[in-house]
Amino acid sequence: MDLTSFDDSQSVLFKDCITKQLEEIDLLSSIYCSPGEMNIFDPGVISDFNEYLKGSSSILRATLEFAIAIKTSRREKIEIRVELPHLYPAIENAIVTIRSALLSKTQEKFVKSEIENYIESMEKSDTYIFQVISWIQEQIDDFLAKDTSDLQQFLEKKETQIEIDDFERLWIYSHHIKSRYKRQEICKQSRDLDLSGFLRPGKPGIICVEGLKKNTQEFWRIIKSMQWHKITIRKSEVRQKAGEKMDKLRRFDGFREELFSDTGDDEGTKISMAQFIAFLDKHNSGYIKKELFGFE
Repeated sequence: MDLTSFDDSQSVLFKDCITKQLEEIDLLSSIYCSPGEMNIFDPGVISDFNEYLKGSSSILRATLEFAIAIKTSRREKIEIRVELPHLYPAIENAIVTIRSALLSKTQEKFVKSEIENYIESMEKSDTYIFQVISWIQEQIDDFLAKDTSDLQQFLEKKETQIEIDDFERLWIYSHHIKSRYKRQEICKQSRDLDLSGFLRPGKPGIICVEGLKKNTQEFWRIIKSMQWHKITIRKSEVRQKAGEKMDKLRRFDGFREELFSDTGDDEGTKISMAQFIAFLDKHNSGYIKKELFGFE
């Protein structure tokens, strides 16, 4: 990721997160220092991070990924894998999974869900991987003892509950969206959260996302925390307990940038209103132009 286009506040946020990640790696390396306990998959990432912090480079080519081996009370080995997104811990959550021949696929899926729930419940003002590892060590014997058929029923029930969640479509208006970082992050987050819709970069900037309400709200939480001149939700459309109709309610196929520009300008600075309105009409959304621009 090339960070040269970031403004000062974004650069400060990235540097703060990268600094904390390096400090956390030092701490974990001192704790899990026995041979085979800790493995950083690509040590070159640490060099990249240090070069970035020194100002020698503006590129972060990869995220920090590593594994820590722990043992159960019966001395059996479990591997905890960790990926730290660039904006961990300030905005993005760490991705923590478990790998072990002792766990069935159903158990792995259950444990992954439990770890995600635990991380969501934490106060995350600072780094927290050691806390998560300690929690896993306390819970792992119970995880291994759980009956696979019971876990399968639990997971199926949870998936059923997810299916009846609300559907939401958000129409978001910004004074402008030109930063390449913001554009990349908007696309990444929408895809990671299984949201469809579009991004219209330039001035004004327009975002539409649709999908599970918990995902659209998470998207909004992440996006609004960036530095903006002005950004607001112009309209929220909710369908309660959408269930199996969820995908039928979507008006867009996937998520992508749409320039709506006669000049082909990469940043879509000058919007072609005719193209944009035709696009909205094609996706049964012509009414939203009043919400966005104040005319019928």
